Amino acid sequence: MFKRHASRHCRLPPVQQYNCWTNLHLFNPQLHCGLGIKATMTNSYRVLSSQHYAYFVTWTVVDWLYLFDKVPYRQIILDSLEYLRTHKHTQVNAFVVMSTHVHAVLWPEIGINLSDVARDFKRFTSRQISREAIRQNASEILSVFEKARNENRAQDTSTYQVWQEGSHPEAIFTEKFAKQKIDYIHQNPVTAGLAATADQWPYSSARAYLLGKETYPHTDLLITG
Repeated sequence: MFKRHASRHCRLPPVQQYNCWTNLHLFNPQLHCGLGIKATMTNSYRVLSSQHYAYFVTWTVVDWLYLFDKVPYRQIILDSLEYLRTHKHTQVNAFVVMSTHVHAVLWPEIGINLSDVARDFKRFTSRQISREAIRQNASEILSVFEKARNENRAQDTSTYQVWQEGSHPEAIFTEKFAKQKIDYIHQNPVTAGLAATADQWPYSSARAYLLGKETYPHTDLLITG
C-alpha cells in the first residue's frame, strides 16, 4: 500500500508487481484481482478499494473544442486545480492544461473518494466556463456545449455540457508507472508542437520537477527514485 506524506514532497513505495490491468476504465469487473472496483455502468467504474493510491486522470472538452488556449477559460482550470489542493484534501502531483484537455495526477487523502473529487471539479468548472462564455456572448462555444448536452441527454439539468463523460482514472501502483505518467503529462505540449521543451510550457508542473520552480497551481512533487 502506498504511504502518504503530509509534506509537499511525496515518496512512492518500492516497486510492486501486479498482474492486473491498471487502466481502470478498461478494467474487466469479473477479473477483479482484489482491487475492489465495482462497475456502475458501461465503461464507468467507481473505485471502492481501501488501497490508497494516486491516480492519473484526463478531462477532455466536448467535441475536442479548443477552449483553454483562451485565458479566461484556462484560468478557471488553474484556479480549480489549486482549489482541489486547498479545499478538497487532494494533492496535485502533476498537471498539464492543453487547448482541448487536462491531464493530472491526483492523490486524495485517505477517506476522500476520487470519484467525488472528479465529479465536483467537472461540475464546478463546467458551470464557471459556461457562465464565462455567456458573459462573453461566445455563441459558437455555447452552441457546441448545447449540442453536446442535447445529444448525450445527461441527467444533469444544465443547458450546456462542457466535458466529455468520464475521467479515465488509472491507479498508480508503482514508481515506474508514476514516472511514465508524469513524463507523459509534461511531454504533451512538446508532442503537440507548442513548446520546444517541457519546462517552456507555463501551464504544467514540468518546471517544478525539472527546474525546482514554483508553479500555479502548486505542485505536490512525487519522488520516484
